[in-house]
Amino acid sequence: NGGVVYARDSGAVSILGSTVTSCSASANGGVVYARDSGAVSISSSNVTSCSARDVSGGVVSAYNSGAVSIAGSDVMGCSARNSGGVVYTRDTGAISITGSTVSSCSASSDGGVVYAYNSESLSIAGVDFISNRAASGSVLNLASVVQTSISVASFTGNNGATIQTQISPIDWDCRLGRWMPTEGAFKGDFSVPECYLCPA
Repeated sequence: NGGVVYARDSGAVSILGSTVTSCSASANGGVVYARDSGAVSISSSNVTSCSARDVSGGVVSAYNSGAVSIAGSDVMGCSARNSGGVVYTRDTGAISITGSTVSSCSASSDGGVVYAYNSESLSIAGVDFISNRAASGSVLNLASVVQTSISVASFTGNNGATIQTQISPIDWDCRLGRWMPTEGAFKGDFSVPECYLCPA
């Protein structure tokens, strides 16, 4: 576990201003694996072609840990054999992706970019998701996430259901006169705050 960092019963993990390429783990967390630890943050970095070869979390896999954040970064071509092509979380604090581009990432099962189960919250702002893939939720697969907010984001060329939620309502920051459903399967290309036009 943890192609670059293995953190167990540890403090915070931070990757700042770095280029991370072709890192992998045989099981979980192609870059960072965190269990019973503090926050994990990746900022102002380029992360390319990292993978969890047999299980989950192509970049970050976090269990019973603090917040997980990706900010001001480009993530491309990362993958997981199971779930969470970029981020896999279970029983964690807040998850956030801001000011970033995430493209061509994949998971064979759930969440081509993020799979989150029983996590505190998810926040997405200023992110372009392009050409990501998964069997269920090519960008997001969320289960029992208490609060999710999405603002200023675009979803383009992602396969199947772009977002799949279960007991995980989404608060969309849509323009006046626009709307999005709060739960379920979201398919096709769309962006926020444009969202869908309200019916007449």
